[in-house]
Amino acid sequence: MHSLLRHLYDQGLPVPEPLGIDADTECVRLVPGDGGEAAWPHQVSLDAVASAGELLRRNHDATRSWRRPEDAVWAVPAEGQDVICHGDPQPGNMAWHDGIAVGLFDWDDARPAERMSDVAYALEWFTPFDVDPDSLRRRGLPEDVDRPSRIHAFLDGYGWTEPLDVVDEVLRRQQRAIDEVVWLGKAGHEPQATWVAEGWPARWASKLDVTESLRREWRE
Repeated sequence: MHSLLRHLYDQGLPVPEPLGIDADTECVRLVPGDGGEAAWPHQVSLDAVASAGELLRRNHDATRSWRRPEDAVWAVPAEGQDVICHGDPQPGNMAWHDGIAVGLFDWDDARPAERMSDVAYALEWFTPFDVDPDSLRRRGLPEDVDRPSRIHAFLDGYGWTEPLDVVDEVLRRQQRAIDEVVWLGKAGHEPQATWVAEGWPARWASKLDVTESLRREWRE
């Protein structure tokens, strides 16, 4: 990851600058901006959503010229060879300033993949594919959030021009995320091992039902 981050940082991408690794600790420089729970107020507008799409596209494009070290091992299985995907491009893993996504951090789940893997994952969060009123309120969004407009904003920001069945792709990526937790948990990684032991992957399957329900809603 430090090799990849160095490559991106040296090209001017707003990612954590790698500072070094010792026996027990890796050090990277903080990406300035609001992240984590503080990100939610920034991602409400369509311009904000578009900025996240543009940021993800810049990072994807820049990874294509990176040459992976021969001894590199990915944390999760590769999905393709188009670009290096971030693996978890949600609002909380972006740095924000005045409603604009200005940085991308937490690259632990990066892997070679097709661009759609990250795009679909991001759309799950930015659309969002969530109907719980309390969750939407926490995100600063109304219950009748205009999901199609947010989808278009993200894809326009990214520059996506190909035909796309958004619901199918989000469903596929949601299942992939659940499968990855199971895979990592069985390999003994934490916190995934605890999540698997507590039965969370089965509970997360309800996300797929919510996503499918939104397809039916839009068709009606």
